[in-house]
Formats: sequence, C-alpha cells, structure tokens
Amino acid sequence: MELEPFIILIADRDATVGVVSSMLLSSALATKLAAFDAKVRVLVDPEIITVVEEQDLPDEIQRIEEQAIGATRADIESSSLIVGFSGIDDQKLHELRERGVACPAVNLCQFVDNLEKLTSNSSSAQIDVRDVIVSAALQFGFGGGSSTCTNCEAQKRENVNYWVGIADTCARFTHTVQKLQS
Repeated sequence: MELEPFIILIADRDATVGVVSSMLLSSALATKLAAFDAKVRVLVDPEIITVVEEQDLPDEIQRIEEQAIGATRADIESSSLIVGFSGIDDQKLHELRERGVACPAVNLCQFVDNLEKLTSNSSSAQIDVRDVIVSAALQFGFGGGSSTCTNCEAQKRENVNYWVGIADTCARFTHTVQKLQS
C-alpha cells in the first residue's frame, strides 16, 4: 500500500518569502535520499506567484529551478504540516482552521532546531517519520513554540544571505528527516 504524499503548506505572512521558501523547501526535499514522498504547496494565488518570481531578488535566488506551486483544495484537505518562515499568516491559518484543517502550524526556522534534538533520542526501530514530524510539531506548538522568527522578520530580501539562511533551514529539515528515518 503506497502512502499518500506528506503535504507541507507554506502559509507565510509575506508572499515573497512564502513563494521563495516553498521553492527552496521543495528543492531540499527533492533528493534521492528523501525519506518519504513530500509535496510543498504555498498558500498564495497563482497570479501572485508569477509576480513574485519576477521581482527584484538576488540573481542566485532567481536561478532556482524548482517552481512554487499553489495549494489546491485537495492539497489543503490532505495537508500534514503548515509552516512559515517570517511568521505564520494568522488570517490564512484562521481560514484553514475554519475549513477543518487541524494539522500543526510551526515556524520552520525554530521547529527544525527542536526536531534535530529528536535525532539524538531516536531508536533504530521502524518508525513512521511522518508521525514523528507531526507529533513533534504538536509538542513544539503546545510547548510554547513560536510562529515567528526574529531573523526572518528582518526581511533583507535584497541580501542573498537572507535567502541562504532560509535554504539552510530547509536543508537542515530534510537532513533531520533523513536521520530520523535511518
């Protein structure tokens, strides 16, 4: 029996950060060593995605080949995790909750630090890494985890180092998921 894809919704309060971070996270998760089938979808209208991709961003960011994909109704209904980088868009999150979407919402920059701690405590027994991620996200949220990141809030988009920090977060998330699976 093939498992459904693990859908990660990007609900960032800044459309540009949401679109670009969805491209970076998709790229990080699209490796040969991927622990599971994950799909990243952004909660931004397709028209805005096109405009964001054409904005004045550093050349290195404009060269990212991975495309941002807007979330469909089916993606939203089967989502497993909602993430933000510069902060979760509270209005979008409220709309998701009104639609019955109950998956955890976390700021990935801070959540990945929490998730990395789990790799030192994980056993070699077969675990469903999807369940571990969702459970850890719930615990992170209930434990006072923040939905904002002070580093990402600075939003120095013209500086490539800002985007490198987000790319690093995406890579660390992917690497941590792979370690949990092994």
